[in-house]
Amino acid sequence: MYRVGIDKVTLAGAVIGFLSLGFHFVILRPNRLSSGEGLFVWNSLSSPETLLLALLWLCALGTGFSHRENRPFRLAPGLIGNVILVLVFFLTARMAWSTTDPNLPFLRISIGFGGWMMAFASYILILSSQQKLEGEGFLRLLVSFSGMAALVVLFASGYMSDMSVIKEFSARQGRFLSELSQHLILAGSSVCIATVIGTGLGVWAFRSRFLERPVFFFVNTVQTLPSLALFGLMIAPLALLSQKYPVLRDFGIQGIGWAPALIALSLYALLPITRNTYTSLRILDPDVIEAGRGMGMNGLQLLWRVEIPLSLPIILSGIRTALVQSIGNTTVAALIGAGGLGVFVFQGLGQAVPDLILLGAVPVILLSVFTDKLMALLIHHITPKGLDVGQEPAS
Repeated sequence: MYRVGIDKVTLAGAVIGFLSLGFHFVILRPNRLSSGEGLFVWNSLSSPETLLLALLWLCALGTGFSHRENRPFRLAPGLIGNVILVLVFFLTARMAWSTTDPNLPFLRISIGFGGWMMAFASYILILSSQQKLEGEGFLRLLVSFSGMAALVVLFASGYMSDMSVIKEFSARQGRFLSELSQHLILAGSSVCIATVIGTGLGVWAFRSRFLERPVFFFVNTVQTLPSLALFGLMIAPLALLSQKYPVLRDFGIQGIGWAPALIALSLYALLPITRNTYTSLRILDPDVIEAGRGMGMNGLQLLWRVEIPLSLPIILSGIRTALVQSIGNTTVAALIGAGGLGVFVFQGLGQAVPDLILLGAVPVILLSVFTDKLMALLIHHITPKGLDVGQEPAS
């Protein structure tokens, strides 16, 4: 006999989806710089398309009152969310393609606030379904990636090429790829540096009660500084060093650029890695440590053969947090000439071009989500069965 329950997450997504119908679905602009005109769903889509979206959200609302153990009801929110997500982009792209006018060569059509709100609500449905499908690998993968795969196909086929944000991408494709690689290098390098230093500080704080407070005072203080302020603080000392030792300039180490950004990002990434390393060592079973000592292991052998392997899932959880955080913080590094996807964000802000802002912001969001899921998958697979480190398996 099935148990009937209310899924608050699915209901929240469905309610947000219904509310999105009251906002502009698309924005029409005579050119990329003008504010343009917003159109609601019923103004921009045909009656059958409007009815289809309303029915999908109605079905999503119905799945919020579901039989929890019934597989179709657990799968339904995710499938509905994927269909709506694809429809948002498909319908906007179709509208952009159908309204192409030689007399209006600079006409731009982009997703409005209501469209983005609808896409966000569909993602909530997908997350809800993922949680309810835990342990069912294929179905969970289907819910997680089917919509994204369809969007990739639409993008690769050129169907979305008339959308405003895609036009911005096409005009800057080479620059975009260059800044994307710079963004990944900065974020990845900073976390690698922070991993080496942070794990060392965590072990150091665990071994010495005297050093525990100074270590955490330092990493906590760094975390409380605003990112822009920390980037700015790096400029003066590095500028002085590059003036005193000109050879540093040959390596690109100066007041602005990648060097201050890398140092600041590495400092920001220290706290989650240091904290998780320290915590993972503190919660180890003392009997396991005593067993290692009983086998004749010294302190270093005990650390590498017993403590670190048992602590690894929790340490990786800290690296997961630091990596997602660094991907976001690297966006701000563009303000000091370090490059990255933040270049497009701040160019868009300066020129008042929303689609240029999206060209930088959306990839950062996607990178963060993808990295988080990938790290969660890694943590899930290396965690011994029966050991719970507070992480859900990745989708």
